[in-house]
Amino acid sequence: MRTISDAERQVLELLLSVEFEGVDAFRKQARHILGVEPDCICGCPSIKFHMDRSKAPATPAYRLLPTALEELSRPAGVPSSVLCLLDRDGYLAGLECVYYDGVVTEWPAIDRCAVVLRDIEQRMTAVLLPSGALVRPRDQEDNWVSFGEEGLGFHATTRRGWNETYDASGKLVSRVMER
Repeated sequence: MRTISDAERQVLELLLSVEFEGVDAFRKQARHILGVEPDCICGCPSIKFHMDRSKAPATPAYRLLPTALEELSRPAGVPSSVLCLLDRDGYLAGLECVYYDGVVTEWPAIDRCAVVLRDIEQRMTAVLLPSGALVRPRDQEDNWVSFGEEGLGFHATTRRGWNETYDASGKLVSRVMER
């Protein structure tokens, strides 16, 4: 077991920076991480947490943290994802870094990452852009099914087929029905 690194702490803090039910308990858990250890044999930076459970409440409402980090771009590669896994008791279990084009040993740069927030049914309900803008679908009943970087902003496609484009500040700049 070793101390959590600054990069690992930044990734976890970014995942917990969006408001959702139970986030305060997870933030308290994060303050009581005693150490980490590698949790993957492929060479990626995924880690498992060791925490003092006597100092932090459980949050059993989730199986997986409802936020994920999605790298919007990566020089010389396919953007990665980071998930925060929970154990069956409702505690933070670890960070899983997923690279889709090979083994990369570093965490993604958080200034190129968006935080995706999903509801209990795993529908995308909001995205926190690297600029700090929190963006939600124009129609809350028509969740996004995909998203990506658009210049300095963001574009997303809704379940009903709308293509929405936002600038870096989170302002909707276009909404066009896909044909």
